[in-house]
Amino acid sequence: MRMDVRTYRAICNNLQDIDDVKEVAEKYSLPMGTVHSILNQKVVTKVKKRFSRIKDNSPRHFRQWQKGKSIKDIAKRNGIPATLMVSMLLREMGIPKKGFIKNIDEHPEGRLKNEVKEALLSDYFFSPRAHDMHADKGELGETILAEWLEKKGISYKSEYDLRNEGFAKTPDFLLNEELDVDGVSICWIESKALFGDEKEHDHYIKKQFRDYEENYGTGMIVYWYGFIDTICFNGNMIKDYRFFDNGMEMIDDLLHFDNNW
Repeated sequence: MRMDVRTYRAICNNLQDIDDVKEVAEKYSLPMGTVHSILNQKVVTKVKKRFSRIKDNSPRHFRQWQKGKSIKDIAKRNGIPATLMVSMLLREMGIPKKGFIKNIDEHPEGRLKNEVKEALLSDYFFSPRAHDMHADKGELGETILAEWLEKKGISYKSEYDLRNEGFAKTPDFLLNEELDVDGVSICWIESKALFGDEKEHDHYIKKQFRDYEENYGTGMIVYWYGFIDTICFNGNMIKDYRFFDNGMEMIDDLLHFDNNW
């Protein structure tokens, strides 16, 4: 699904928080997973721009909490995901964040424990559960590709295989034989369980794709949730879920994964 820039910008403008996802998905006839991915990237970009300034005010946020304001309310007022506000406040209290969150059920009942649990549950982008779901989506995308290649009788080396052989820069799939995709012979495939906007694409060109091309030749990048129609990379193929076989149940699971919150 190639998305034109005007539509992409309209979607971004209509997405303010998680409650907008279903309505926007229906309005533009898109999978909810695609809209959720676009919102996630919008939130991350926003956080990167303002997090340092908000973090500098952590002592003030802590005083607000001591006076009775909830963690969720303080986070909302500052326009950041609640998990990040949890991190700031725990730091102000001298409490190790990872240990507290990981073992939260072991802590005594009280206001702090209850508010942290509530904050984490409300955060669809930075909470441990959100990170776990993102990782699960990534694994599901790779599983779909592995099944697709096996159906075509195409053998490959996985990222795990390549790392065991000592390779540092490794695509998800290095094909043992070239595969024709729309008249282009590809040698590798990289799976991305996200929407391919220009920022994400440029990031991965620098971090991964350029090295893959130099080391292995022409490849195919799969942005499962779609991509903006302005992105490209030296003739390498860019595809999304619509390219693959209809009727693959796992693709439908992936497109609606975020409904399982």
